[in-house]
Amino acid sequence: METKKVVVLALHDELESVYPPLNIAVGAASSGAEVILAFSRKGVNILDENYIPIPSKGIKYLSNALNDFGAPSIHELLDIAVDFGVRLYVVDLDIKDETRFMLPVEQVPSKWVLNEAVSADLFVHF
Repeated sequence: METKKVVVLALHDELESVYPPLNIAVGAASSGAEVILAFSRKGVNILDENYIPIPSKGIKYLSNALNDFGAPSIHELLDIAVDFGVRLYVVDLDIKDETRFMLPVEQVPSKWVLNEAVSADLFVHF
């Protein structure tokens, strides 16, 4: 059976926007797919070791609900993803900032991600 390829692009860093791409990446990798998880300029904060997930206005209850449910934290999900072999990429981060990545990442141009998406069995973005 041929290995499936999944490309996931994380576009935002609000709490409710972070879980879907991470859950898809972990789920796909755990089922044997080759997974690329790329982060846009607004999503790259997720990889910062000092990242604190904050929900959007109006859904502040979400943090407590996820905690009460026992859901893994964002950093725990990233660790799980890497343990399953998910490769992490940062797209077009051409600014010098203070981001301290908690995991190894590779910087790539947006064109690279689009080329990978074309050859993928599944491409999703959130």
